[in-house]
Amino acid sequence: MISRAFLSSIAFRLPFAIAFICVLVFSLATVAVFGLQRAREEMAAYGLQAFSSLAKASLVSRQVSDLVSSAPFLMNATSPYRVSSESRSVVAQVDTLLRAMEPGAGEAAVKGFASARIVELLTTIRTQTMSLASDADSAQQHKAEAAAALGEIATGSGLSDADFRRKLNAIVQSASNSDSLFQLGELRRRYVAETLPRLERASPDSRISATELAPYERIFEAQTRYLQEMFAIRTAVSRLHSVSRDLSHATETQSEAVAHGLNEDLLSASDTLSRLLVIVAVASLLVLAMATLSIRSVMRVSRGIVSLSTGMNALAEGRKDVDAPHYDGTETELVRLLEAFRAFRDSVERVSRLRRTAEAAARTIRSTFRNMNEGIALFDPSGKPITMNRRVIELVGWSGSARKLPARRFVAPIPEISPLLLPSQTEAGALEDRSVLRHRSEAGRVTEISLSRQPDGGVVLLARDVTDMDRQEAEAVKAQRLDGIMRMTHQVSHEVGNMIGIITGSLGLLERETGFNDRQKRHLARIRKAADRGRSLAGSMLSVGSQQPIHPSSIDIGALLRGMADVLEIAIGEKCRLVFDIARDLPDVLLDAALFEQSILNLCLNAAAAMPDGGTILIRSERRESGVVICVNDEGIGMSPEAVDKAFEPYFTTRNDLGGAGLGLAVVYGFVRQSGGDAQIHSRPGHGTTVEMLFPKAPASQ
Repeated sequence: MISRAFLSSIAFRLPFAIAFICVLVFSLATVAVFGLQRAREEMAAYGLQAFSSLAKASLVSRQVSDLVSSAPFLMNATSPYRVSSESRSVVAQVDTLLRAMEPGAGEAAVKGFASARIVELLTTIRTQTMSLASDADSAQQHKAEAAAALGEIATGSGLSDADFRRKLNAIVQSASNSDSLFQLGELRRRYVAETLPRLERASPDSRISATELAPYERIFEAQTRYLQEMFAIRTAVSRLHSVSRDLSHATETQSEAVAHGLNEDLLSASDTLSRLLVIVAVASLLVLAMATLSIRSVMRVSRGIVSLSTGMNALAEGRKDVDAPHYDGTETELVRLLEAFRAFRDSVERVSRLRRTAEAAARTIRSTFRNMNEGIALFDPSGKPITMNRRVIELVGWSGSARKLPARRFVAPIPEISPLLLPSQTEAGALEDRSVLRHRSEAGRVTEISLSRQPDGGVVLLARDVTDMDRQEAEAVKAQRLDGIMRMTHQVSHEVGNMIGIITGSLGLLERETGFNDRQKRHLARIRKAADRGRSLAGSMLSVGSQQPIHPSSIDIGALLRGMADVLEIAIGEKCRLVFDIARDLPDVLLDAALFEQSILNLCLNAAAAMPDGGTILIRSERRESGVVICVNDEGIGMSPEAVDKAFEPYFTTRNDLGGAGLGLAVVYGFVRQSGGDAQIHSRPGHGTTVEMLFPKAPASQ
């Protein structure tokens, strides 16, 4: 048994209304088809014929009108060439008419069309026109023969008597232009009157021959035949004009008959369609009534759905004061939708809270991605960029326009990365495991780049600036190497000092003995001198090894540097200029003043030696968090990176040809390290050298 809820549902009411409308429409269509079938049976016999009759009758009437209008041109034509051309045009029109009047393949004969009278008249016109064209061609040929004879007279030697020749030429010229046989006969008589006496003269010298008069004779013969042909043409054109008028009258009569037959057929079809129209109108009223009821029901449901959708959109926008929509209908689906709306409203509130939390997290992630110190770029399996931050573009060496570059072009500024590792449109790339490398730019910045393959085939490129880390690592390696050299130097100097102590002790015992001659005394003096030099060298090696005894004290390094100005100016020579840039309020530094002065002097001497043509030596001091920095800068020839790396090593020098021992910078480095500081060299070939010494603050000034 059907429940009441189902009868009230849209699932029942709308299909029922639609089904009822469909039944009415089907019934209406059946009645219409039945009526149309009857109309079709009534019009099947003459429908196609009627329209064909009208079309062909119109075509025939138009072409007959054109044909009849051509007759006056033929009547007035004087040129045989024009008559021939017009005649052939008329023949073409007649052939077109005859083809139009023939029924096509599978087409029945049209009622009242293509009567025997019209076909007979068209056939007569065609025959007469073909004969007319033939006569015109013959007349044109005779006209050409007359013209040829005139040309022969004009170009030939002709008659010897010039006056007689001019008379005959004038006569035949008039004969060639004559348009009637009467005029031509008069000219012929004048010609005979002029030529006959000369033909009958007895004297051979004054008599003319028939051969000389042959061209003149041909002109008269050709012109006579031409005029006869033209007379025949005019007669034929007159007959053709009469036939054309008969043809026009016949087509008008036939068109009236076709129109009358079509009128009768259309009246019969109109009666049948009028009855069908009444039936369709009654059925349409029934469909309209049912459609009105269905539309009212649909509008009520539509208002309920609009009310629900408005409430749903309000919930989606985050509004909290949304009430349940009001609906007066009894449709089951909408009643259930109202219940679901209330449950959905409660769910939207929870979703809104979650969405706000997710949006805040997304903003945080986007901000972190854009502003992170490390660069990151993501590429899909075809090498197209997915996303990247500004930092990776900066580290790789591109500008902002590089965001759309494919992977292989994006890494072009990094020669250490092979483009074949990365994917492209046609290749997947050879990258399998994670690859890490470092790139050093021309400016000295070191970038560490990591490439890794994603599970979907894409590539992640990570980049970070490791310039400071690389420099620290290099400095650590360099310091470790120098410390090793210093320890070895200390051990060697210690052993050398011990051996020299034995030598000097034994030498002292020998010097106490007596009985040495002068030569032996000179040998002992040389040994003493060599031992003293060895002791001095051992002391220098101890200084290099950071093991010489120092006496540190808290000093004002700015005042100490200013006090050295006179000594340093004398040491560097007249070609070089000494400049101080000493910051104020420098903290006190704990170091050995004598060894510090010796270190500054060594650095200034090295700077002067690097500028043989003179220049400026700048001694600069500044305060930093870790202590005080003293820089000695020159404008000399500079050093290569390899030389800078080895400059603090003992016995390394770039001035072998000038007698450099290679201990000056090593002593400076040993002193700075022994004082708890650090030393660095910054130099490029052609851009001078800067030696930077960092000393920690004295404990009392910290």
